[in-house]
Amino acid sequence: MDLSKYLEQAADAAKRRNFAMAVKIYAQVLAIQPDFGEARAGLRKVLFQKVAQKPPSKAVAMLLGGVHLLTGGLCRMFGQHGAAARAFERYLVHDPLAESQNLGLGRACARAGWKRSALAVYAAYAEHQPRCLDACRAAGKLYQEQGKLPEALAMYEAALKVDPRDQESLKARKDLAAEGALRSTGIDKASSSRDLIKDKEQQRQLERQDRLQLSAAEIEDELTQVEEKLQSAPTDQKLLRRGAKLREMAKDLAGALDLVEQLMRLAPADGEVQELAGDLRLRLQEQMVQKAEKAGDQAAAGRARQALLQMRVGESRRRVERNPADLAARFDLGLGLLAAGDVDAAIAELQQAVKDPRKKNEALFALGRAFQQKNLPDLALGQFDKALVAAGSGVLAKEALYEMGAICQTLGKREDALRHFTRILEQDIGFRDVAKKVEQLKA
Repeated sequence: MDLSKYLEQAADAAKRRNFAMAVKIYAQVLAIQPDFGEARAGLRKVLFQKVAQKPPSKAVAMLLGGVHLLTGGLCRMFGQHGAAARAFERYLVHDPLAESQNLGLGRACARAGWKRSALAVYAAYAEHQPRCLDACRAAGKLYQEQGKLPEALAMYEAALKVDPRDQESLKARKDLAAEGALRSTGIDKASSSRDLIKDKEQQRQLERQDRLQLSAAEIEDELTQVEEKLQSAPTDQKLLRRGAKLREMAKDLAGALDLVEQLMRLAPADGEVQELAGDLRLRLQEQMVQKAEKAGDQAAAGRARQALLQMRVGESRRRVERNPADLAARFDLGLGLLAAGDVDAAIAELQQAVKDPRKKNEALFALGRAFQQKNLPDLALGQFDKALVAAGSGVLAKEALYEMGAICQTLGKREDALRHFTRILEQDIGFRDVAKKVEQLKA
C-alpha cells in the first residue's frame, strides 16, 4: 500500500503549523504500517516543532496522558510490545521531550520487531537531545545492524562526547575496526565519520538543514555559501528560504525579514511565507520594546508596547481571514483584542477558540477576564470555574481559583472567597498574596 501521499499531507500540515493535523495523519499511517520509519521520524519531528512553539506542562501531560503511561507499562510487563509502543506514543503527544518515555518507545518498537521505527525514534531524540547517552548508543547499534557504518560511528562519537569513558561505545568502535570497517571505508584516515560519506559537502549541507541547531561557525559558513549562490540566482526560492532561516538562527531578524519579503514578492499567495514574515516583524518589535526598557525610556517603551499590541492584533486578524478555521489564530486574536480593550470582539473570538482542545483551558480563563472587564461577575465566575475544571491542577488552576476568590471577596461573599483562597493555600502557600488573603478573611 502506497502511503507516500499521506506523508506529503502530514508534511504540508506541519508547514502550516497545523501540528494537530500532522500528528493525526502520522498516527493513522503508523496504525496501518507500524514499522514505517519515515512516518515515525516525521511524527517525532512534528512533536519537537510543537514543543518549540509552546513548552509542554508536565502536570497537563500526566492529566491527559497518564493512563497511556500506565497502559504502556502493563503491556510491556506482559510482553505486548506493539501495544506498549502505541501507548507510549500517545503519551508523548502531550510531553514530546520526556526522556524515559522516548527511550521506552524505542525499546518497545525494537522488541516488537519494528527496527526501522526504533531507529527513527532513537536517532530523532539523539539529534534533538545530543546529551542523551542511551539514545546515541541505541541509534548507533541499530545503524550498525543495518550496515550503515558511517552513521553508526557518528552516533557512537556523539555518545563518547557525552561520556568519553563509555565502555559500550568504545567497544562498538573497536568492533567496527575489527570487522574491517575502518580499512574498507577509510575511517582510519578520516577526521570524522562524516568524511566517509560520498559527496561529503553536499551531505553536510543536507545534515545541517535537518538539524534544529547549528554552531555559530556552521551558520556563518553556510550563510556565506547561500548568499554567494543568491548573487547568481536571486529568485531561487529554496535559497531565499534557507538564507532567511540561517539569518534567523544568527539572530539577524532584520536580514531574515528582508529575504522573506523577497520571497513574498515571488510567491504572494504562500500563506506560510506570510506567517513567517508576520512572526519576524513581531519579534523585531519585541526587540524594540526590550531596547527601550533597557535604556530606561519608559515613554518610548510604552509607545513600542502599544505598537506591538496593534501589530499582534493585525497579524492575528490576517491569519483568521486567511483561514477562519484556524482556532489557534482566533485565540491569539482574542487575547490581542482583550489587551487592546475591544472586549466584545475579544469575547467573540475566544468563544470560538474554546473549541480547540489545545487552547480550551487558556481561552476559558481569558473569557473570565473579559467578563470581569465588562463588570459581569457571575459570567466571569462561570468561565473561571470551567477553566478550573478543565485545567485540574497547575498554575492556571491556581490563577482561576484566585480570580474566583477575588470576585467573591468584592461581592461580599466571604465564605466563598475563603473557600477558593484556601484551596490554593493547600497546594501552594507562596502563591501570590493568598496567605495574606486568607488571614484577612478569617479576621
